[in-house]
This record gives sequence, structure tokens and C-alpha cells, in this order.
Amino acid sequence: MPKVKGMAKFNGFGHIGILAISVSILTLSACTTVPLPQQGPETVVQRPPQQPVVGPAPTGTKTPDAAPINPVSTPTAPAIPKETEEPIQEVQQQPTFETGNYFNNREGLTLPHMKGRDTKRLALLLPFSAKSTRLREEAASMLKAAELAVFNRDDSDVLLMALDTRGTSDGARSATRSAVKSGADVILGPILAGSVKASSREAKRSNTPLIAFSTDQTVAGNGTYLLSFPPEAEIKRIVDYAASTGATRFAFLGPQSTYGRRVKGAYETAISENGGKITAAETYNGKDISVMQEPARRLADFHHKGEEEAKASGSLTPMSYEALLLPEGGTALRSLAPLLPYYDVDPADVQFLGTGLWKNDETVREPALSGGIFAGPDQDAQRAFKENYDRSYSEDPSRLASLAYDAIAVGAYVANGDPRGRRARAEDNNGFYGADGLVRFNSDGTPDRGLAVYQIKNGRFVIIDPAPTRAQGPT
Repeated sequence: MPKVKGMAKFNGFGHIGILAISVSILTLSACTTVPLPQQGPETVVQRPPQQPVVGPAPTGTKTPDAAPINPVSTPTAPAIPKETEEPIQEVQQQPTFETGNYFNNREGLTLPHMKGRDTKRLALLLPFSAKSTRLREEAASMLKAAELAVFNRDDSDVLLMALDTRGTSDGARSATRSAVKSGADVILGPILAGSVKASSREAKRSNTPLIAFSTDQTVAGNGTYLLSFPPEAEIKRIVDYAASTGATRFAFLGPQSTYGRRVKGAYETAISENGGKITAAETYNGKDISVMQEPARRLADFHHKGEEEAKASGSLTPMSYEALLLPEGGTALRSLAPLLPYYDVDPADVQFLGTGLWKNDETVREPALSGGIFAGPDQDAQRAFKENYDRSYSEDPSRLASLAYDAIAVGAYVANGDPRGRRARAEDNNGFYGADGLVRFNSDGTPDRGLAVYQIKNGRFVIIDPAPTRAQGPT
């Protein structure tokens, strides 16, 4: 399995041998001005005319151990106005061969000290200038994480190009065209489903693999892969676990929203695959407790009726449901969960199930959720990345930052070698192990995630079923 060489330093995947990949970062502007990231140590910075570059210096001048980026001591580079960009030449698609080995050295953007080398070009497409403040902040943190992955590597032959999608389909389409013209071997991103669709159509024209960060599984396939945590994976994992403990009857209480409907569909599928059945489902519109009360009461009444039937028939389990999914998070979850005990549904008798939305500090402070379980990424694998990020930037990473961190190593592995084998490398059955634990791509581009099962015990999250560290069986 391609795997991290040390959890704190994503130094490359050990497949047949460890890929020694060191790097350079190149920030471009696609249609709009891109705010450049804060640069790395001055000893490893090069700035050719009109093309600011941050990356390791040529052989012989590289700093020991590839020091991480220090955004505190190094000022931000100026943005590149669109009108000052150098024209990008069309990429020659015909590969070249040297001394019997395949090299990724087709025409494209290349640093002076990387000429003639086996250069792997990765394009990172993020919404740097999106209208949404949250998206801009997410993009900035993800770029920092990608830079961290770059600077944590040794013996660089990877060129990272950051392009702005503006958070729109048109911006994503333009950024993808720029990436392809610049010789990108693999495209990382975008985030939003609409942007992924637009980028995917452009990437397919040149058979360039796209490793995106959307959770919408409908945008995957035909060379587009999702490096994300779709709720479908979380639901399957938690239902599989609940079924393994003997649960056969399941209930649902959640929002009548796009997310709620999507989760409910995945829930029904997973239950059916485990030979169980969903016996009751209640939904509501909105996040206020006033719209949750009546659906919760009806679900409780159904449970009480099942208990009475079980008692009359001598059954040891209720005839209604043994597990109940509550797909909410934050304040909405803290409003919803206490309604069940209020209407006499005892969490000690009914297993409360959750989604990744449960993974926040507010959840563990709600008494009604004590004993509840949900699926999520391996916190031990994530801890090393978060500590590494904090040491480098003196701040916490964003929610999606670890995806960008892992994407650098995955993209470099996929790019390494004959382009005709990139899809096969992306769909390697062994999968990839990184800051978010295990992931492998199914043939339809969806991610098969290795998730842990957590339980809320004594005010904290406790892993009761560890995440797998290697893939089980073929995709």
C-alpha cells in the first residue's frame, strides 16, 4: 500500500520503493489575481521575472530537512496582476523517453534547475477570491497545508501550481485550462460540486486525472476522483457496525433538507445491505426545536408501542427499533437529542447513531448523547498532521486542510510514470494512507474511506472500533 513515511512528515508513498519526491511551488493567476501564499525560508526561494516561485533551491543549496514554511517571519509576496502574466504555451502531449526510462518532462512550466528532470506538475485549484469569506479562508488554509506537504518532502521533482477558481464554474473551467496548458500531470481540486463538474469536462479533453475535494458523489467518475469524506461512507460504516452488534430494526429522525435526504437514502441502502429494515422515519423542516418536537414525539410513541408488543410476545427486544440515526450537528443536534429522553426513549435501550457532524466539542457536553456512536476519520492519524501544521503556522488547520495535504502525495504518486497508467495508479486496490487515514478510489471515482467508530463516553470521544490501516478486498 502506498503509505506515509512517518505520520508527521508525509514524505512519500512506499509502493515498490519509497518515492523520493521533493518539490517546488508555483503560484499562477487564472483569469483573476491570485493572492499569493506566504513564502518559505529565504534560503529556498527563487523569483524568476513575472513568476514568483517558492520551493527548494537547486541541488547543493537545499536547506537541511526541508524546513517548513514560516508564515510569521516571511512577508506575503505581492499578487500578480492578470495583465502582467506571461503567455502560456500549448503543451506538447507527446511524451519523451531518456535512457530507457519514462520521464514526465513534456513541455510545460519548468523551473531553471528542474530542466531535463523527471518533473511532476500538480495543479491545485482553489477558490482564493470567492465571494464567500468562509471559502476564501478554507482555500488559504488548504494551500498552506499543500505547501507544508511540499516542504516536508525530500529530493524534489514536483512542481505545484496554485490557481484561483473564484468559487465559480467559469473560474474553475478557466483555471483547469490554464493547468492543462501549463503541463499539469494531475489536477487537485476544486472544492464545490459545480466547479468540479466544470473542471472535469476540461480535464477529460487531455485525459488529465482530477482529484477533487467535493463530497457530492455524482460528480465522480471517468478520471475524476473524490478525496473527501462523503456522508455515504460514514453512514455505511456506522450501520455496518450497528448491525454487527445485533441491530436489525432502524429508525431515522432528521431534517427534510438536501443533506437529510441524501443521508436517509444512504441509510436505507446500508440497512438493506445488512439484512435489516428501517421501521420508522420522521423528518422536519428547519433547525428550531419547535419543528422537531412533534416528529420526535411520534417516533417515541412508535417505540413505546413496540415495547408493549415485545412485552406481550415475550420478546427481549422492542418490536419498533433498536438503533436511531440523528443526522444533525452543533446547536440543532443539542436541541434534537434531548427530545427523545424527554418522550421516554432511553438512550440506554436505543442506540443513537450519528454522522461526522457529531465530531465537535459541543456534542460531548450533551448528556442525551452519552453512549451515542458515529463514524469518522482516525484521530490518531490526524493528530500528527494538526501538530505539524500548528508548529509551522501557529494556528489550527481548516476542516479541509488535511485533504490538500494528502492530495500532494496522492497526486505525485499518480503522476509518477507513463500517463497511460495514471488511472490504474489512482485506482490501486491497496489504497493510500495519510493524514486522514486510509482511502482508496473505486473505479467510479468515489472514495472508499477507512473510518473509525467513536462512542461518547465520560464527556469525550473514544474509539471503540479502529479504522482499518489497509484495504480489504478488491474495489
